[in-house]
Amino acid sequence: MAKKTRGNQPDFSILEGKFYSKSNALVNAKGKGSLLSQKLFAVGIQQAEKDEKTGIISSTLYGTDLRMIFGAKNGSFYDQIKEVVQSVKGKPSLLDYRLVYADDATERVEAINVITDCTFENGILNIRYNTKVNDDIYRLKSNYTTYALSETMGLKSIYSFRLYEILKAEYDKQSYVAHKNGRNLNNEKAYVLEINLTDLKLRLGIIDPSIDKEILKAIQSENPDYNLVEELAKGQKDGRKYSKVSNLKTYALNRAKDELAEKTSLSFEYEEIKAGRGGKVVGIRFFIRHKGKEKKDIIDITPEITEEMKENIIDEINEYIDEKIKIKDLKAIAEEADYDIEKIKKQYDLMKKKKNKIEDIVAYLIKAIRDDYSEPVTKVNSFNSFNSFEQNHYNFKELERKLLDN
Repeated sequence: MAKKTRGNQPDFSILEGKFYSKSNALVNAKGKGSLLSQKLFAVGIQQAEKDEKTGIISSTLYGTDLRMIFGAKNGSFYDQIKEVVQSVKGKPSLLDYRLVYADDATERVEAINVITDCTFENGILNIRYNTKVNDDIYRLKSNYTTYALSETMGLKSIYSFRLYEILKAEYDKQSYVAHKNGRNLNNEKAYVLEINLTDLKLRLGIIDPSIDKEILKAIQSENPDYNLVEELAKGQKDGRKYSKVSNLKTYALNRAKDELAEKTSLSFEYEEIKAGRGGKVVGIRFFIRHKGKEKKDIIDITPEITEEMKENIIDEINEYIDEKIKIKDLKAIAEEADYDIEKIKKQYDLMKKKKNKIEDIVAYLIKAIRDDYSEPVTKVNSFNSFNSFEQNHYNFKELERKLLDN
């Protein structure tokens, strides 16, 4: 069964090799959602399937997935699910997860609920998504960011979760452009992101434009009146609390900074951007780094690689691998190999020689590429054998059975 840390918290390394993807428009959309709703959304879209007849995308989450999210060792999930689905003590519910999309080119703003409905019965949670977000969560081909569930599921703050997604999207974009132009190949220099203070609050869900028509109207402008938005936001609980920059730094930014450094592959520093005679804080400047991963093989990436070339490589991988693998997982494999098709073929061929069935091919290939396996692992009785460990590590059905038996 899953290894446990303190209390009822699971060891999230069980999720290694599990990824979910969001369009960059969705990542940077303005809206409010609870931490649990964000986690449910992340795990949900990782397993999402589309009904080709209706166009509706839905997810089915079983006991093991729910235990990962809630950190529950045993017992019923009913009360916890009920709290997530229903608004309790002013906390936003799963169905309250709203986003505001702003298209500056067309000057169009749209506020939508991400999830249309959900049901929980016999320990199974079914979620259906608004069809308007289909292009932002399903079979993405461009302008999107891939995240590891093993990193996001362990975060304890909604602001840590949102900042991780925002900063990783920016890091991936800037590092791709830099490498393409032959710059910062070892990622030694931090990538910089500047965000207007009020815009940051909107992205973090501190200010919720979907429940205030005046705020929604104010941000529709090509040059939003953020001073007006701040005044209007004082009518919202979080808007009042975080109207002071000191509170934003203490309870959101500093906490996220510490948590990301401890639990994820990203780290960041930040500084205030001030303007005017009084030195009013008008924005935040983030310095983003990928900690603990210098990736010496980044130097070997061909700077001129294009999105079209990447898509062609993914298509080639798809044709080479016999098993059916989702596009987002193929992309994760390709990224781990720096789009070196020979690395992938080598590890896949070695895997096919193994006598024991690999339960999670994606997780295996990512680890095999990362550790550069040179021969099949054949020992199955050794405690440290990769094959033995890997099957226990990723067999979700077996994990669920053991969890429920206990």
